[in-house]
Amino acid sequence: MALFYAAGAVLSWESFGAGITPVFFPPAGVTLAAMLLTPRSRWPVVLAAIIATELMVDLYNGVGIQVALGYALANSVEPVIGASLVLAWCKGPPDLRVRGDLAKFIAGGCVAGPLMGGMIGGAVGAASNNTSLATTVVHWWAGDAIGALVVASPILLWGKQSHLLRNRLTETVLVLAVVAVVSVSAAWFEVPPALPLLPVMAWAALRLDVIGAALAGAVVGFTFNYMTGTGIGAFRQFDFAPSAGLVVTQIFVAVIVLTAMVIAQEASGRIAAVSAREAERRERDRLQILAELAQQLSAALTPSQIGEAVVRQLFNDSGAQAVAVGLVSPDERRLAWAGTAGYPEIAREGFGAGIPLDELTAATEALNTGRPVVIGSPSEYQRRYPDYGDLMMSSEAEALVNWPLTSGDQSIGVLGLMWTRPQPFDAAQLAYISAVATMVGQALVRAQVYADEHARAAVLQAAVLPTEPVDTAAHLDVAVIYQPADVQHGLGGDWYDVMSMPKQQTYLAVGDVVGHGLPAVEDMAQLRSAGRAMALQGLPPSRILAELNTFTAHACHGRFATMAVMIVDPTTNSLSYGLAGHPFPLLRRARDGEVVQLDNAAGPALGPVRDATYVECRLTLEPGDILVLFTDGLVECRGMSIETGISRARRLVAGWQSDSKLGDGCRQLTETLASSPRQDDVCVLAVRLLPFGD
Repeated sequence: MALFYAAGAVLSWESFGAGITPVFFPPAGVTLAAMLLTPRSRWPVVLAAIIATELMVDLYNGVGIQVALGYALANSVEPVIGASLVLAWCKGPPDLRVRGDLAKFIAGGCVAGPLMGGMIGGAVGAASNNTSLATTVVHWWAGDAIGALVVASPILLWGKQSHLLRNRLTETVLVLAVVAVVSVSAAWFEVPPALPLLPVMAWAALRLDVIGAALAGAVVGFTFNYMTGTGIGAFRQFDFAPSAGLVVTQIFVAVIVLTAMVIAQEASGRIAAVSAREAERRERDRLQILAELAQQLSAALTPSQIGEAVVRQLFNDSGAQAVAVGLVSPDERRLAWAGTAGYPEIAREGFGAGIPLDELTAATEALNTGRPVVIGSPSEYQRRYPDYGDLMMSSEAEALVNWPLTSGDQSIGVLGLMWTRPQPFDAAQLAYISAVATMVGQALVRAQVYADEHARAAVLQAAVLPTEPVDTAAHLDVAVIYQPADVQHGLGGDWYDVMSMPKQQTYLAVGDVVGHGLPAVEDMAQLRSAGRAMALQGLPPSRILAELNTFTAHACHGRFATMAVMIVDPTTNSLSYGLAGHPFPLLRRARDGEVVQLDNAAGPALGPVRDATYVECRLTLEPGDILVLFTDGLVECRGMSIETGISRARRLVAGWQSDSKLGDGCRQLTETLASSPRQDDVCVLAVRLLPFGD
């Protein structure tokens, strides 16, 4: 600091009109900035440097020791007062990018502090030079105020905005050079200086922000004060006295600098507002993409479906020109693609069949390390992956990301994104990619769980529900149609049973457990087996349902099931039946083709009602009569109420003939009332009573 102070003080004596007050005094800005950026505990060191340097320079230039001490005191008190006021008003070092802090900096550092220093220094100067006290004070204040403004401002802004200058170094040098040339030309040719300077200062403000305006202001301050001190001032046509010319120069420099800084603040504020709105828009778009992706992933139950959903949602919508989802192959030797889009031919030729895990690429590195690989340029890719160094350049890619997809601590795949334009890869963008990768990883885990569960459920269901009835009594003609819901809805809990019993009776049952997947299949298997056991004990339908109600409430995952139970006795041509919340079976009479609902034995569903009682009804059958039992998947579907479905089923069954093939009739019901795609399992059990003894 002492070195800069000394350089400024020497310039002030030699080039900026020392002895023809007011003098342009750059050290005032050096000391003010030093105190604003230095802890108060170190201010004594700063003051010692000021006093020592001031005495040395003044004594060298022939000033008496008493006057030099007075000047040292003035130049010490000035920054202390200015810095103290600014720090108190701004609650710390000022941020000159903010309008309020700039105003407080001007008031404290460029007005109050220099004015106090001017009163002390002006009094010393007036006494030693026998000049007017008021004039000397004003001269001192003006010279130190402009020095504080044009020197302290760039120093205070340097830590916050110097990166702008480094990023545009050529333009910075050009702007400052043009400012210097315009300043010298305006002073030399007596052109009104504001006319050529304001556009250049606006250029600095708009392109280089507040620090650019401050640096340009420093160039203007040094240039104009030097020219004015040598008698070539821009205002010499007004025939000012030397001291008056310097006063006008300081006022002009202050106005120009402050105007440029305010322009920079306004432009920066507007740009920041636009950037904030753009960032908000991007964030809304990303949230919308995440919401839509979550919806698509919720319906995707296989890795290929997940890959297709990700590619479909992210391709272009996320701004990426290429998207890929890669998964570790079952043999754990390759990274295989579940979905890709947008990659050029050269990339498809090189990696289309997958990538061996032992090869070093961005995708395999992300997979093997479990850490994202973010590549910001083709040169970076070439340096990191020399075996495929030209891939990005040949693909015209400028940036890419490979993000690991994980299940717990294990990497199971990679999400790849590629852009043909440079990317900021800021915190918001990386957080968005991370969120997508997390969602995809969770979906893949669900898909694996679903695949395992679906396989177990399918095996169990196949074991419990054979494709054809295996225990058909001789006096009954039986046909069954069982069709599970579409694959994406999983296996369900519908079941049927046909079992011969002692005394030539036959047990018939159709049921439906709430839910899908393995839990529903397990519940179905238990209820079917329990019903069989109770029927073999000779319990009537009402007692079977009562016992199963207690069983369901305690032993089933879903805690809820419906069921229809019938026992056919061919020796008496009788039918006894009971219902537990189940759709009413249909009975087609052979004698007249009338179809009736068996609704006299309705009871509550199994499970939710403790100690429920069930009604049992009996009726007489005749040879050729047909019973049709079914689950709600047949008559209750999207766009059709269950009442409408049952009415349609009754009409279809009424059209059957006594000698019609029951299998054809069951297929007609399912194809007409519950065609694919369906939301629920469908089970239809049709039974025709044959003449006893046939």
